[in-house]
Amino acid sequence: MTNHRLITVLLSAVALLAAAPAAASAAAASDPQFAAQEPLRILRVADALDEVAQPLADVPVLVADTGLDLTHPDISPRLFSLPAATPAPTVEGLPNPAPTIPAGAHGWDLIGNAPPDTPFQPDADPSDVGGHGTMVAGILGADWNNGQGGAGVAPNARFLALRTCWVDDDCYQNVQASAVPWAIARGVRVVSFSWLADPADDDLVPIVKANPSVLFVTIPSGNGENGADVDAESPYPCNIDAPNVLCVSTSSPTDGLDCGGSGATTVDVAVPTQNNITTTNGGGFTPTGCATSFAAPTAAGLATILFGIDPSASAADVRAAIVDSARSVPAWQGKSVSGGIADAAAAVALFQQRRGIAPRSPSGTDPTTTTTPPVTRPPATDRTAPNVRLAIVESTRLRVTLSEPARVSIALQRRARCRGGRPCWKPVGRARTASLPRGATTLRLAPNGLPRGQFRVVVRARDAVGNAATKTLAFRGPR
Repeated sequence: MTNHRLITVLLSAVALLAAAPAAASAAAASDPQFAAQEPLRILRVADALDEVAQPLADVPVLVADTGLDLTHPDISPRLFSLPAATPAPTVEGLPNPAPTIPAGAHGWDLIGNAPPDTPFQPDADPSDVGGHGTMVAGILGADWNNGQGGAGVAPNARFLALRTCWVDDDCYQNVQASAVPWAIARGVRVVSFSWLADPADDDLVPIVKANPSVLFVTIPSGNGENGADVDAESPYPCNIDAPNVLCVSTSSPTDGLDCGGSGATTVDVAVPTQNNITTTNGGGFTPTGCATSFAAPTAAGLATILFGIDPSASAADVRAAIVDSARSVPAWQGKSVSGGIADAAAAVALFQQRRGIAPRSPSGTDPTTTTTPPVTRPPATDRTAPNVRLAIVESTRLRVTLSEPARVSIALQRRARCRGGRPCWKPVGRARTASLPRGATTLRLAPNGLPRGQFRVVVRARDAVGNAATKTLAFRGPR
């Protein structure tokens, strides 16, 4: 069992920048601190809800963390309730047979009050005794229009309350691997991870790949990276090669890099986290500083809105709408897959276009004359990512075979030792981009050959309408 430390979140009361009046949008929340929630303004959340063509369906979500304040006025109205009695999730240390959770309960505590590295003592109370889970949950889906605090990104989130981490911000990945399938079986569509894990323990990989209808939102680094390139470290679980993983970092209030890491192949999109308002244990509220822990639930909230528009969508559909509609900004060019910052209104517009859903028509207008707001990328005429095959030819050449023309990014990396002596991948030269035709193209990897060692090449291909695929090939250098 490997111990994994959650990101320590340092909250600071920072001056709020001037914001455009939220009342300009019909969907703006009436909560007293909503106008001070700068990330919601930057993301255009209220504008996005104005675009939604029909009432949002409630979407069950899982914040895999230290539990939830079940009595918080912004959390308790949004709790999921089990429709029928069901066996508790089974995890190491749980009595066998598993106890039954009664109908109407909100969840389960998988670990109990025992300290880490001792037998678990699971119980029926998933209350948050550390505070981290309540804070990240408030970012994702704090209740709207209840006259208290602020609002979360998604007014349609329903929290399945599972405590999977200890009060001192320790998580065990095998606990998450027990909690997540149980939550998915209860209907969860979005799973938000605000912690980092060791790639040596790959308990989550088969779960992610076996559940393409569920979006897993995660982060590439802890706080303090300040825009540093983390591609070479191939951070887990961002590096899981699956279309239902969304990797999110932090952007500043002025659209720049912030406390989280960056990566042209690792980070999908950035979201702002500073100057928000979120929930705290005991029914309180607090302003936020930059924290990667808050990036995951921010993007997870946007995904929850999209699933609420069309619950039949796949996680790949939702992820593609978020990444493809990102607002392009100079600071993030070459620093993420999207090269920008999430835009909720553009994501809703693009998602509805791709799903064949007409946008809501403004009051008093003829719906046949309503136009869809522009998005940063064209709507897809298909939802199929390019098929990519890779092969090493004559030791120093790479053959890339594509099923359709695509813009391709090629990054060569060498196995090395990084922080704390942990194995990682370091870049060899700069990543290259090229527009390649359908079929096979052979490219030279290194003009002067490769030394002896273990290498890998990471190729990301994006077609004309934004569908993307990533392929990795590991190999050994000849000498």
